[in-house]
Formats: sequence, C-alpha cells, structure tokens
Amino acid sequence: MLYIKKYKPPNSFVHYVKQPNVHFDDMDTEVKQELRLSLLREQGWLCAYCMKRLSFDGNDVKIEHYEPRNTENELKYENLLAVCKGGEGSVPERQTCDTRKGNQVLNINPQRRQDIDTVSYTSNGDILSSDNVFQADFDDILNLNDRQGYLVKNRRQALISFQKEIYKKLHGKHASADFWQNCLLKYEKCDRGVKVPYLGIILWYIRKKCGIK
Repeated sequence: MLYIKKYKPPNSFVHYVKQPNVHFDDMDTEVKQELRLSLLREQGWLCAYCMKRLSFDGNDVKIEHYEPRNTENELKYENLLAVCKGGEGSVPERQTCDTRKGNQVLNINPQRRQDIDTVSYTSNGDILSSDNVFQADFDDILNLNDRQGYLVKNRRQALISFQKEIYKKLHGKHASADFWQNCLLKYEKCDRGVKVPYLGIILWYIRKKCGIK
C-alpha cells in the first residue's frame, strides 16, 4: 500500500456533483470514465490497496468507496479510490481488496501519510504494519497476505526483479550511500507517472539500504 495524494477532481465530475438529486450509480459513462482516469493517474495506475498494475483503459478497474457508501459520501472525491477486481467470482478466501472488503470499515487510510509510515514488508513478500489494528486490515479485511493467492508471491518477485536489476547495474561493485539515495529519489519521484507494480516493497528495500526505518 502506498500513500495517495489526492488532486482536484475532473471538471466533469465537479459539474455532475453540483446538480440536484444525483447519485453515483446514475453517473454518465463519460463522466465516470474521466473520474476513473483521474483516480488512476493520481495512483500511478496501481490498485490503491494491493499495488497491482491496473490497465490504462480502465477495463479491470473498480471505483471504490473507502468509507462504506451512503448518500452523504457517495460523490465525495476524497472517498473514491481506483482498485483492482480483487478476484471477483472466486471463493471469499481468495478474494482481496475491495471485493473482499465489501462494506467493512478500514482503519488504515492510504490518504494519511502517518498510516502508510507504519507499513513495512518482509523479503518473502508479506506486507506488515507496526500497528496491530492496521495489520488486521491487511490480513482479515483486505486479505493481502493470502498464502494461497498471488499477492505475496508477486511482491516477492517484484523485489527479486529489482535486486537483479541493481546487480546488473553495479557489475558486482559495492553500492554507495549516494547510489541508494539516487534510487530512492527515482522511485519516489514518479508523481502522477506510471508506478512500478508492487512499488511499496521496493521502496521499503531501498529505504533499508539508505538506513531509513
């Protein structure tokens, strides 16, 4: 999970919200497409929860209400996130992200940097939090550490691929502190750009190399 900085919503969505007696499910297709694109851009085309790559055309994307939807928050831009399908149609034990979450209430909020600062990983691909309540969100509500699923394996593979890339760049030489600082800047910088899938575990690894806890 990564910190998400919200930007201004698209003008078409703002205009729609200002109309009387409007609802999320009644939104015009064009407006929803622009809304979806805006969410994808600010998240770097990654799922807000698992960091899986989302398609550029948005066909595999759901618009998630972070707080369970009601008439007061269904069109609140700060309550909307782009997420993956999370194993829709599979058994509940294999579902993840919003599909698993349903109307349950999360405690960790990807829009609060202090929440994301509690997040770490293991080299095996587990996602952890120093806050036990947030850890329960990962394990029980979002199911991000399902051993029978793909997320733990994919995070581990993302880390291994990054390590191999670094090894090739260094040609067996020792990486300096400046090298790791430059890596950190590069991977943190992609603001509104296309982020690397499962970027969280890569940033965790780089920060460890930089001596940042």
